[in-house]
Amino acid sequence: MLGYFRINDPYRLIGLLVIMTLLSLPLFIDTPDVTVIELESFVVGERVNDGHALYHGTIDSTPPLTSWFYGLFDMVFGRSLTARHIFAFILLFFQSAFLGIILIDKKVFSENTYIPSLLFSLLVYISFDSLALTGELLAFGVLLLALNSLIKEIEFRTPRDETSFNVGIFISLASMFSFSYAIYLPGAIIILSIFTRSSMRKYLLLVFGFLLPHLILICIFNLNGHAQELWQNYYVHNLSFPSHDLISTKSLLLLCTMPLFYLFVSLFILNRDARLSKYQSQIFQMMFLWFVVAFLQFFIADDFRPQSIITVLPPVSFFLTHFLLLIRRRKFAEMNTLILLTGIVTLAYLTRYKQIPQISYADLIVKESTMPVRNKKILVLSEDPSPFRNNTLGSTFYDWDLSSPIFRNPDYYENLLSVHRSFEKEKPEVIVDPENLMAGFFVRLPQLKALYVKTPEGYSLKTISN
Repeated sequence: MLGYFRINDPYRLIGLLVIMTLLSLPLFIDTPDVTVIELESFVVGERVNDGHALYHGTIDSTPPLTSWFYGLFDMVFGRSLTARHIFAFILLFFQSAFLGIILIDKKVFSENTYIPSLLFSLLVYISFDSLALTGELLAFGVLLLALNSLIKEIEFRTPRDETSFNVGIFISLASMFSFSYAIYLPGAIIILSIFTRSSMRKYLLLVFGFLLPHLILICIFNLNGHAQELWQNYYVHNLSFPSHDLISTKSLLLLCTMPLFYLFVSLFILNRDARLSKYQSQIFQMMFLWFVVAFLQFFIADDFRPQSIITVLPPVSFFLTHFLLLIRRRKFAEMNTLILLTGIVTLAYLTRYKQIPQISYADLIVKESTMPVRNKKILVLSEDPSPFRNNTLGSTFYDWDLSSPIFRNPDYYENLLSVHRSFEKEKPEVIVDPENLMAGFFVRLPQLKALYVKTPEGYSLKTISN
């Protein structure tokens, strides 16, 4: 298998497509349960598709480009998980192919090969949620463009100002899909300062390229009179780098057992035996720094889950490719590739079907809702997303991190006003209120209380008869 991808022939990507299809078929045939992030994409996409504006029409911290794409996905796919997984699979294939093309074009190895594309594709399948169609997957595609421009700068083939500007633009767009990707801006500055002789002008262009899309976004919201909501619900909230652990560190380390083993072996062997040119050595060091930044980004990501590790995979694929190319006897290289493939796939599917109790997806998978409420517009006053499996959002309040301070403090006039205005715009048919937080607002807003009746779930909108 490895020998097939050692040849620099674009048609080898057809073989890559076949391998990825075979690895994905079980996930298409037996679709996994919906994850927390996928359910969030349903809810946010429905709101955007219904015309509710970001950050004030829906109080949420989802990045703007991600929210708008969720709206597009809702329009095209609805809540079909299989259709979304197929589209995510297509995106992953093109990202794998593009990574290989970048490294071939920049001649970073002793031979031009699609082995990095193969390895990246294998590493992606450490967990079933890699096929989730999320903002992180979209952000990673843009980040590859930044990586391409960054290597161009180091290669000295295009020492033009627009290359640095493009790096800033791509990192900025990636951060508008997933805010934690903003950490690649200081990462890019460090890499350029070490491996290039960039002038201050280029660094300023890099920073300006990063700031430009965000400044345009702020101007758009300011013209609509909602810059304050954008600042509070998107920038301030995300700058605190909130963390939601959807999988434990232990579980993730166990999932990555095989890749981690081969990564340590590769770095050890390469440090001892590799004979690299000056340019290849620079790219190797750059990839190591990129790996460090990606590792940091993974830990400050909003949601700690297996798919978030995707940013670490390009440098890992790079190191493993160097290791496999260094093995003189090709049959041993083939054997190591087969062991890596078998280990990753076996562990991933055993975990997916709960055969390894040490690895738990309990917090990643949305539990079945025990409520009898179905097909209603609801407001959920808790962190539990399960009611949205069978219902849609019927209020401006969605992100509990942002909504909780409001509903837990009914004595503040600003909070009363916020709830009152929200219910004036749209009244949820059901309020899921396990802690009875609405009681404090109903005391102060009697006209609102008159519209609802107490139920086991919380409150239900009264039916008004003519």
